[in-house]
Parts: sequence; C-alpha cells; structure tokens
Amino acid sequence: MLAYRAAGTVGDRAPDGPALCVRGVHKRFGRLEVLRGVDLAVWPGEILSLVGENGTGKSTVVQCIAGTYQPDRGTVEVSGRQVAAEPISTRDEAVAVVWQDLALCDNLSVVANLFLGDELHDGLLLDDRNMAAEAVQLFDALHLAPTDLHRPVGLLSGGQRQLVAIARAVRRNPAVLVLDEPTASLGVNETLIVERVLRELRSAGAAILLVSHRLDQVFGLADRIAVLRDGRILTVASPLEVHPDDVVAMMSGIETVSSARRQLRRLHSLVEQLTDVEPAASLPLIVSAMAEAVGVDQLCVHLLDDSGDEPILRRSATVGLGLEDVGVLDQLTVDEGGGPPGLAAVTRERVVVEDARRDPLCDALRRGGLSGIRSTWSVPIVGAAGVLGTISGYADTVGRPQADQLELVSLYASYAAAAIERERLLADAIRRNRMLETLRGVLDKLAGPEPAEGALAVALVALCRGLGADAIALHHADGERSEFTTSELGPLASAASAARQQAAADSVLGSTGRLDRARPVGQDVLAVPIVTPDGRAVVTAWWANTARLSNDALDLLDDAARSLQLALEREALERANAEAASLRRSQRLQRDFLSRLNHELRTPLTAIQGYASTLRQTDVSWDASSQQRFLDSIAAESARMGRLVGDLLDFSAIDSGTLRLVRDWCSLDHVLEAARRCVTEAPPSLIGLDHERDLPAVWADHDRLEQVFVNLLDNAVRHAAGANQITMTSRLDRGGDTVTVRVTDDGCGIGSHLAERVFLPRERGATEGAGAGLGLAIARGIVDAHGGAICIEATPRGTTVAVTIPVDCDRDTD
Repeated sequence: MLAYRAAGTVGDRAPDGPALCVRGVHKRFGRLEVLRGVDLAVWPGEILSLVGENGTGKSTVVQCIAGTYQPDRGTVEVSGRQVAAEPISTRDEAVAVVWQDLALCDNLSVVANLFLGDELHDGLLLDDRNMAAEAVQLFDALHLAPTDLHRPVGLLSGGQRQLVAIARAVRRNPAVLVLDEPTASLGVNETLIVERVLRELRSAGAAILLVSHRLDQVFGLADRIAVLRDGRILTVASPLEVHPDDVVAMMSGIETVSSARRQLRRLHSLVEQLTDVEPAASLPLIVSAMAEAVGVDQLCVHLLDDSGDEPILRRSATVGLGLEDVGVLDQLTVDEGGGPPGLAAVTRERVVVEDARRDPLCDALRRGGLSGIRSTWSVPIVGAAGVLGTISGYADTVGRPQADQLELVSLYASYAAAAIERERLLADAIRRNRMLETLRGVLDKLAGPEPAEGALAVALVALCRGLGADAIALHHADGERSEFTTSELGPLASAASAARQQAAADSVLGSTGRLDRARPVGQDVLAVPIVTPDGRAVVTAWWANTARLSNDALDLLDDAARSLQLALEREALERANAEAASLRRSQRLQRDFLSRLNHELRTPLTAIQGYASTLRQTDVSWDASSQQRFLDSIAAESARMGRLVGDLLDFSAIDSGTLRLVRDWCSLDHVLEAARRCVTEAPPSLIGLDHERDLPAVWADHDRLEQVFVNLLDNAVRHAAGANQITMTSRLDRGGDTVTVRVTDDGCGIGSHLAERVFLPRERGATEGAGAGLGLAIARGIVDAHGGAICIEATPRGTTVAVTIPVDCDRDTD
C-alpha cells in the first residue's frame, strides 16, 4: 500500500477539517468576471471532481488554488491555513498540481524532471545515484512499471509522461493533489493505470481535486461532483444521487429533470404496459425497458432450470449481443464455472468484474468465444421461492458500473421476478385447468349414457389426448389388451409403441411390491396399475417424442386411473346385470315358449288322439273312405308336430350358436324351385318364380337355404290374408359379390312398426294362422350364419322380404 502523509501532520493543519477549502473566490480579467463566488471543499481521502463546459472557469479555479492567480475576493485554505495569497513556493509543499500540459522539460531525463528545483538538500547537491534510487522507490510505491529513468522525457509516450508528472506531484507528499484533465490525451490502458494510481492515492489519504470532461471517468472515480457554470458552483452531489444526464443538463444550462423523477416515469410507464401485455411478453418488455433505463447496450437474462439432475441457467432474452456471443451464453452452470451469472445465482449477490480479460471468473466465457467483452456484471433475480435467474450486463470497456446502475438493475430484477412468477403461475393454472378438463371429459364419457365398454374406449382416447401422448393401452393380467392412438403412427412406430407398452405392463404386473401410483418405465412410457373386478390391470401411455412428456403427466394419469378403475367396476356390474337380465328374459321366454309350444302341440295331439280313438271304436264301423280320411288327418297332424319339433331344435341351435352349415356350391334356381315344391298347401299357380339368367353359384348350405325360403313361402301362404299371388325374384347385386332374393305377396302386409320385431322368436304379429312364431327367427339365424342379411322392405301393398346371400363367403367358416 502506498504510504501517504495524513492531512493533519504538518504545521497547524486541522486534523478534522477539509484538506482544501475554497470560499467565495471571485476573479475578474478586465471587464470579464470569470469566477463569481466559488465555494469548494475537498476532504482527506476523497476525490472531488470539478466539471463544466469549456470556458466556465475550471482552469481559473485551479490557477487560484495553485497561486498562479490571486483571487479578487475570497480565500483558499489548505488544512485550515489560508494560503491563496502566498507564492506557491512558500506553501510548505501543501498543494501539488498536475497541469494539462504536464509542465515537463522534454530535454531532461525522468530523474531530472522528478527532482527539478529540489537538487539541493541541506545545502548539498544531491548526486544522481541517490536521486535515481529515490525515483525507483517512488515508482514502486505507485505500483508503476519500471522505466528508463535516464531517458529524456520527450522520448516517452503520452501515458508515461503523465505518470512522470503525477509522480513528481506526489513525491513531496502534498496534502492536496490537483489534476487538470489528466487523461485527456491518453489511450484506454494508460487511462486505467492513471485511474488506479488515483484510487490508491485516495486510499492512502490524499485529498484530490480532479478536473475532467469525461463523465464516465468522473462517475467511476469521484466521491462527489461539483458542477461549475458561469463562474458559480451550481451543485455538489454524490454520483449516487445524480445521473450523468442531469450533470450534462446542468453544465449546459438546460432545465433538468431529476434522474429519480425520470426513472419513476419509466417505471410507471412500464407498469402500465405490463398490465396490457400477455404474461409471456412481460419479461422481454422489462429487459428492453431496463436496458434503456440503465444505459446498458448489451444485456442477457438467464432463467434457472432445475428440472434435470443438475440446475442450469438457460438464456431467455438478450439485448445487443451478437450471434457468436449468444451461443456462448445459451447454457451456464450454477457455480463459478458459469461465470458471473453462475456465481450470482449461487450467492444471491451482485457480481461485478471490472476487467473480464484478466479475471479468472470469466475464463470459461473467454474459452467459449465471448468476444469483445471487457467488463461485466450479474444481478440475481430472486422471487418468493428463491433464485429464478440472473440479469447480466456486458461492456466493451474496462471499469465498474455506477452504484445507482446496479441498484436500478436490482429494482428491474424484482419486476422480472414478478413477471416470471406470474407467467409460471398462469402456466400452472393452465396446466391444472387442462388436467381438470381432461378428467372432466373422461368422467363425462364414463358416466354418460353410453355402455361402459364403449365409454371406456372413448375415455382412454380422451386421456391420451389430455396427456399429449401418442398411444395409450389397457393391459389385463390375462393378456387381453386394448390400445388406442391419437396420431398417425407408421408401422415401425406402432410396433415400437406396442412393444414398449407391453414391456412396461409386464414389468408392473410382474412386480411383487405395492404399486398404486403412476410411475415412469423408461424414458417414453408411464404406467399406472389398477385393480379391476377381473384382476389386476395396467394403463400405459407412450410418447414418440419424450420432449412432449409434461411434468404433470404422472398426476393426471394417477387421477384418471382411479376413474378408469371405477369405470371397469361399472362395466363388470353392468355385465353382471345384463347377464342376470338376459337370464330372466330367457327364463320368461322359455316359459312363454313352453306355454305356446304346449298349446301348439296339444292341437295336433288332440286331433291324432281323436282320430285314433274313433278308428279304435268297436261299436262303430267306418267305411274305407272315412278311414282313409282319418288316417290322412293323423298323418298331417303328425307332420305338423314334426315341423314344430324341428323348428324348436333349429332355434335352440341358433340361439346357442351351435348351428352347423354344410357348404357347397349351390344353384339358387334349384334351391328356390325345391322350396316352392315343398309348400304343398298352396296351388302351384299361386307361387311364381322370376330368375335372372346366368346367376353365379353361391357357397352355401343347400338344405338350410331351402329351409329359409320354405319358411318365407309358408308364412306368406298361411298369414298373408287376401294374397292372390306370391313371387320369388333373384338378382345379382351391383359389384357381383352378393345375390338378393325377394319373396313378395300382395296380401294385407306387415306394419312398419313390426318390420323388425317379426324376426324375433314368438313375435307373430296380427294373424290368426297356426304356428309357433319361430319361422322368421330361424330364417334370420340361417341367413346370418351364411354372412348375409334379411329384412322387410317397404312396399305400397303386401309384404316383401329381401334375403341377401354372399356369392363366395369365407370357406373356413363352418
């Protein structure tokens, strides 16, 4: 540390007063009054900067302090002693001045300039060796690089000459050091050296008056700023209290709007804008407003991402940074390896790097290729839950930002934290609403009027969409599996989905531990176990792109699984109810059927018994014709009983699903002709045939098809009251895959309300004809077994029954 004499150690200097005090100094040159009552005070260990436009009297103030000019009025005091009226040589070395033109002798060496006028010590001439040794000690104390002390000053660079002038000024350890534009003609590096020396002198206790037109330097060095205009001091303020724009306005005589008022206006405008924009646009708006408010051209905002194994800082917004720099800042670690942003996120404190080229904290950024950056700072964005991210500023010059700038950045960081939390809160609300909407959709489907089995499929698809998954499946422990997709998956993706979901289900079903929550199985599948009435089951969801797998998917799948479990229980209950209802209906139908069958069988049995008893009477003799008539009646009633029993057996086979077909290639012409011959109760002229020529043979059971058309013709003969003509027509349908046969009568017809019911067993309609009501039900069962269809077509008069038979049905079907 530079050893500097304290202000109260020489003569009668006041230890507690200012080192320099200028009171009411006036100075006139002819009729021009340059200074009009200047008042200044510089304290030990302080840098007071005097600023003003050219011609305002700054140099005149320096000349008065140095004693070059004598004030017309007022006093200049150094450490409590009035010295303004004394020649500079008699001031006990209390004031040293570094002039703008340096006042060096270019033909003399560095040592000679340092000791110019002080060659005699105690009446003896100092030798060159002692002066050189003292010069080396002086340069070492100022932490200046060694130079050739015997080199003429005129051969040195501007920066080296300036340092020689400063070293000469501080060699006598003055109480007050005055510098007039000390870096006006220096480069960046030389300016930094001079500024460092001034800071060290201030730390050592020197009172420094700095005259400079460079406001960035003034705000970076000065403890207080005095603004001189028209020969008067307008104000003396701390750099923390004023903005550079305010200082410029006062120097120029422009009415000033205080920095605080201007910033308040900006903040009010920002708040008004934030109320009108979407949450997602809030952060860029805040960053843009902050860049303008703090006067920083290059900004970067990082947000903390702690979704992975290690938290990282991801770049969210930038201002003024080039593409090559943005790439370096895309992703930073949350530690010193992440540079100032990483350290700010860890410590939750501001981090300032005055020289990014030399600070090891910026090594990683430099290695990454961050170019053109000379200084940087980072401020953490802290919300209610902790650090949310950082705001960083970058400059192409070396130096430290003003304290008020960092305070302002912290204020805007609080706005950014509020905007981030607002956006995340909205995103969370949207996420929860989406979950609720999905669950409501699932529950609506499951609790709706649709059968549970169909509703379950719809609910699974709705859940798949709500999850954003590509496929979803329900796996039962017995191997049964139902899968649904919401996107167009290719064969490979479909196979991958099926394999991954099945593997996940097997893993969950094979686990012996207690699993009642959703969990990830690998990177692309979520699985949740459920308990159904039929045993254990697993719901799995698969994502082709895992980036779409949201954090709330587990919660949503958990909640939905409970609803699906209830749906499966409801399905099992409905199935049991349906089976019970079917059993009750079957029992009722069986009772009705047996009652009707009993009635139908009693009629022929009674007739047969009556005719047989008549023939067996011994007291009555019947002629041959009567006996023949009785025997014919017995045979007819026996045939009727046979048909009833056959219908009963056929219907039982159809109802139980055991009807067997003996297929072969059949000619429909022969089938229809055989059916017409079997109906003996109608005269041959009543039934007509209309065949399309060259009909193809059909792959069918000849006898069963004949039975269908015999039943249809028999119904028409028995129940079509008033029928005068029955016609059977056959046509090959368009496409050539099916043949349709229509049986038409011109009788009383069947009402439209009975068009479908007559195909149910024991539904006979309005007829007085005999029968068990099984003929049309058997006909439909046989046609269905052939893969065809049978229905009643609407006609103006009578009834038309259409039977459609496939030409070439599946030959593997029995």
